[in-house]
Amino acid sequence: MERLIIDTDIGTYYDDAFAVLFAVQSPEVKVEAVTTVYGDVDLRARIACKILEVAGHSEIPVAAGVGKPIRGEALMFGFEGTNILDDGEAKKKPEKMHAVDLIIQKVMENPGEVTLITLGAVSNVAAALIEEPGIAKAAKRLIMMGGVIVPIVDKKGITRSPIEEYNFNNDPGATEIVFNSEITKFLVPIDVTLKVPLKPSQIETIRKADTPICHQVSRILDVWPEQERLIYLSVGIPTEFTGIWLHDPLTIGVSFDPSLVTVARLHVAAEYAPTLIPRDLLIRYDILRTIPKKRPPNMDVAVSVDADRFTDLFTRRITGSK
Repeated sequence: MERLIIDTDIGTYYDDAFAVLFAVQSPEVKVEAVTTVYGDVDLRARIACKILEVAGHSEIPVAAGVGKPIRGEALMFGFEGTNILDDGEAKKKPEKMHAVDLIIQKVMENPGEVTLITLGAVSNVAAALIEEPGIAKAAKRLIMMGGVIVPIVDKKGITRSPIEEYNFNNDPGATEIVFNSEITKFLVPIDVTLKVPLKPSQIETIRKADTPICHQVSRILDVWPEQERLIYLSVGIPTEFTGIWLHDPLTIGVSFDPSLVTVARLHVAAEYAPTLIPRDLLIRYDILRTIPKKRPPNMDVAVSVDADRFTDLFTRRITGSK
C-alpha cells in the first residue's frame, strides 16, 4: 500500500479536490495527511477538511503550510471554495501543527515509507528540506505535478509551453531548491496530463451516481466552466471551457500504478530566460522553465499516458464501482 502525503493548492482548480477524492477511494493508497500550499493556505485547509469529511475520512489530518513564495506574491482568483463551502464548513478542523512540521514528522518517523505528492507549488517541500535535510533520504520519493517537457498546441490552437506553466512558476525559488535536492523525484508534466480529459459519458456516469462523493464532484462541475473562463480571461488566453483535465488525479494514479504512464529518465533543470509571451507582446525575465538537459538524469518523467485506462479507473473509483 502506498502511503501518501498530498500537498495541494486545493480550491483554485477542480482537479485538486478530485485528486484527494480519488486517493481516498483507492484501496492501494493510505493518505497520511493533506497539506496546503500557496496563497490563503488556511482557506485551502478548510476546503480540504470539507472534501475529506464528504468522503467519510475525517480521520486524515489536514495542515496549512507556506502561503508566500520565496520571491513575489501569491495570487488567488477569488472563487476558491465555491460549491464546496457554500453549504457550510466542515466539522473537521485543520491541525494546529504547521504543514512543514507535519511533513517532516511523518517522513522522519517512517523512513522509506512515505511518498510526497505535490499538486501545486513545492514551497512546503522546499521548506521541509531546508529545516530537515534528512527528509531527502527518508522520503520514499516525491511525485510532482508540474512543468512542461514537450510544448504542445491544443485543439483550439493554444500553445502550452514552459512559459505557461503554473505550479512551479508560483514559487520558482522553491522549485530550484527541490530540483537541486537529492530527494527521489518523479515529474508528471502538463503535456501529459492534458491527454486525460474526462469524457462526457464519464461525467454523466458520475452525475448519475447517488453518493456523497459524486454529489460533491457534480457540484464542483456545475460551477467550473465559468470559473475556468474567468481564469483564462484574467491571464489573456483566448479560449473558454476546454475540458475536465485530470492533471492532479493522474499524479495520484501513478503513485500506485506507474504502468499508467511511459517514463523517461531525464535531467530537468529550473532556469530563467528572457521569454516573449506573444499574446502580451511582453518580455519576461523571471519565468521558470523546465527544460530537459543533456546531463545525468535527475528524475523520472512521465512522457505519455494510457488515457482511456486512466479515465475509466478514475470514473470507477469516484463512483465506487468495481
